[in-house]
Amino acid sequence: MKPRLPNTADDIERDWVRHNALRLAFENDFKAPIERLLQAGGSEVLDIGCGAGFWTADMAARFPFSYFIGIDVDKNVLPTSPCGRNILHQRIDLIELPLPYEDATFDYIFVRSMLNTMPDQLWDDVLKEFIRIMKKGAYIECVEAYDDLFDAGPSMNTLTQLVLMSTQQPPYSPTSKDVAARNPWPNRLANISQLMGMQIYHTHTPVGHHGGEIGSLLLEYWERTIGNYRREWITNRWIEEEDLDKTIRQMREEVNEYNTYMSWYSVVARKKGYKGPILQFDDVDDDDTVITTKCC
Repeated sequence: MKPRLPNTADDIERDWVRHNALRLAFENDFKAPIERLLQAGGSEVLDIGCGAGFWTADMAARFPFSYFIGIDVDKNVLPTSPCGRNILHQRIDLIELPLPYEDATFDYIFVRSMLNTMPDQLWDDVLKEFIRIMKKGAYIECVEAYDDLFDAGPSMNTLTQLVLMSTQQPPYSPTSKDVAARNPWPNRLANISQLMGMQIYHTHTPVGHHGGEIGSLLLEYWERTIGNYRREWITNRWIEEEDLDKTIRQMREEVNEYNTYMSWYSVVARKKGYKGPILQFDDVDDDDTVITTKCC
């Protein structure tokens, strides 16, 4: 895995586009069954690799009585102005363990598009650390895209291979032991004995104007991704500038002709050991909510 470079303004804008596309695709900011808990207040949430904090900020605004911490290795991308009384951003590198949190701190940990940001062999220790800082009964949710685009045309396939060359150590090999995506989140979480009740959710997202708002957003996401690596590809002579421009033009047409799409998954699991009361919320009407408890 190549060293992670600081985020640029283009990276931040690309993440904003992806964030909005995924909110539409999953019809929510999360799949874990924690909405009522967050509404009740007092919950602690950790957003891993928060970037510019789009997800963290949306969640903090939506659940003002719970508390949200977003962490990222790049301090330059973190918000510099206050985002709300219930939100905090911190510069933290996941490979510098232990993380600066007490045991059993968090009710929910959210991880999105982080799998390939570290070599495969480092994730075992990082996941152990996540388990340490989760409360009993807390949830962890990991969201990731499958590497391949589906029903992609030849131009998009060319561009995605160039992206892989830029993000992996040369020579790129999908069978390399350092390629973390070969061991996806469901496999990793299933091997952790302290977790239970794993559920996996899948969604397919079109790429291109044929897919409406989501498709247009993800086409923009790919265009920004390609633009981010453009200079590297041309400098390294992986592709001539004229050929690259032609390939991009063809890709814009192909995604609609082939109905290109991406696939994403969200995997949710819960830490074992919770023995306390379970909050139950019964909606009475639009204005009133009755809260009862039962022991498990």
